[in-house]
Amino acid sequence: MAGVSIHITQGVVTCTLDNGQRRNALTAGMLATLIETLKQAQTDSALRAVVVRGANGTFCSGRDLSELDAQRDHRPSPEDAIAPVTQLARAMHACPVPTLAVVEGKAVGLGVALASWCDMVIATDSALFSIPEARAGVPPTFTAVSLAQTLGQRRALSLCLTGRPLSATQAQSFGLAHFVFPDADFEAQVQNLVQDLLKGGPNAQRHCKALLGQVGSDAFDAAIQLAQRAAIDAMGSAESQEGIQAFKEKRPPAWYKGGL
Repeated sequence: MAGVSIHITQGVVTCTLDNGQRRNALTAGMLATLIETLKQAQTDSALRAVVVRGANGTFCSGRDLSELDAQRDHRPSPEDAIAPVTQLARAMHACPVPTLAVVEGKAVGLGVALASWCDMVIATDSALFSIPEARAGVPPTFTAVSLAQTLGQRRALSLCLTGRPLSATQAQSFGLAHFVFPDADFEAQVQNLVQDLLKGGPNAQRHCKALLGQVGSDAFDAAIQLAQRAAIDAMGSAESQEGIQAFKEKRPPAWYKGGL
């Protein structure tokens, strides 16, 4: 069953996404677990860091749309479907301790946004980042506004409009990935980085995060609010329905005729 395993050692909370059949796509239950874990971090003074990673050699392929399809007869309203994503973004932003995204394999769509919400991103040199939603007629709302804040508007647009995958090296040059290491010694490098975080003074790190969070909190909240409204407006549109159906049927969407 899809879920998030939580492991705590030395005050470091490791959240491992595990939805193997869907390449670690986020279900409602997984979102709820991440939100609750991050909220606990706000009140637990013993915690030092939060690590988010994926099982099965991949990071996260976005939101689990198959779950929404399975709820066809009792599908949540657009507002209810979008709310957990908004809550997760805000919980990540409010987390008082350092957050680290460990990206192996693919980070897709909302998975890229999740990585961008973390303070630091460490990736294998074979990792790929992509935002393909527009190809399915779905605007990548949360990912777009999140990348605009971390990478700048033009770079965010280039990724969101084309859907082209970004290699780990390119992600690092864009500012999305902070550290890139070979697969062979990747786990050791992850542990080294975690130990570097533990060497810092706990209160100094919390105060630093709080200070920098105040600098950009208004812009972040406004951007997430805009993304939430845009996502609600886009859900159920004729274009998104056609795009998602075409993706399922492995055919080009109606608007793409091919060639030039």
